Amino acid sequence: MNDISIASLFDQYFSVIPANTEQLIKKVYNIRHQVYCEELGFEAERANHLEFDEYDLRSSHCLLFHKPSQTYAGCVRLIMADPHDAEAKFPFEVTTGAHLKWGIEPPTGYDRHKYAETSRLAITSQFRRRRGETKSPDGGSEAIENANADERRSFPSVALGLYLAATAIAIDMDLEGVFAIMEPRLARQLRRFGFLFEQVGDVIDHRGKRAPYLINTKQVSNTLKAEYLELLTNIQNQVHSNTQIAR
Repeated sequence: MNDISIASLFDQYFSVIPANTEQLIKKVYNIRHQVYCEELGFEAERANHLEFDEYDLRSSHCLLFHKPSQTYAGCVRLIMADPHDAEAKFPFEVTTGAHLKWGIEPPTGYDRHKYAETSRLAITSQFRRRRGETKSPDGGSEAIENANADERRSFPSVALGLYLAATAIAIDMDLEGVFAIMEPRLARQLRRFGFLFEQVGDVIDHRGKRAPYLINTKQVSNTLKAEYLELLTNIQNQVHSNTQIAR
């Protein structure tokens, strides 16, 4: 089985589902509530068990579906520039403040429309790594409980697939780059796959030690290792072809 590519194994076990229906959007918000509100306590719990904010109005969302268990493993959103306000900041700009080493020229917000931010990446508890990683919404490097060797090989990091899904959307939209606030250790893990995030600000204390990073979407196809470039292509195809999945 080791001769089978990562992309082929991924297709066997996972699907990337664009959340482009009301039902799927609610599933995204519900996963986020489960992870960010109920499990981690990062946000206040809501009576409707749906976690959302003002940035969702200018975001694209994806879900990661785990075929063997017929459950959603996680979700991610890609926040676009505000089409009505060139000066409206991305969340990472607000969070990092003076610690940010990258900026968009005021007052017009010049070029902000060429970028997006990956945000609210959430992985459900059964897919998050044990030994402390349950304290992080991205789950770190994943070893799925009771999974066979091929399944573990197919997806060494659930977070990687979600970042690739967001990147696939950004590439499709011809964006220059995507920002993310993440733990430095996750950035190091993703670098092993050729996902070369550039740190664009100081490490801050934001739900743990985190820093702002930027991935150049125009260069990602040149830096990803061959098997993960194939995986990105696989995910791009899934993003284009999947509209909904039966529950």
